[in-house]
Amino acid sequence: MKLFLPIGCILVLLLAACDDNEDQAKEVNKNGSIEVSLSTAHIDSLQEQVTTHYTVWRKGVKVREFNKKDTVPALGSLYTEGENDNGDTKDVKVKKEYEFYVTVK
Repeated sequence: MKLFLPIGCILVLLLAACDDNEDQAKEVNKNGSIEVSLSTAHIDSLQEQVTTHYTVWRKGVKVREFNKKDTVPALGSLYTEGENDNGDTKDVKVKKEYEFYVTVK
């Protein structure tokens, strides 16, 4: 019984830490900020394009907006189970997607 309380607390903390929307901004501070969005697009079976879109805000005014594009190797494809509107399932081939991890200093 003495071990149940610490293990229960650790379990609750781990579950609480898994919230994906925890660090998501609700609104951009337009008095002085740089808004960044990242996206990828499939070019062909060997390459993907990564686009970084920047919007610079100062004193409530959009000062500058620009894109930076780069080409990276494609991750290939994988087979996964898909379901149609009728509930029928079958294995389908889909392209793998890059995950984004952002570090802000």
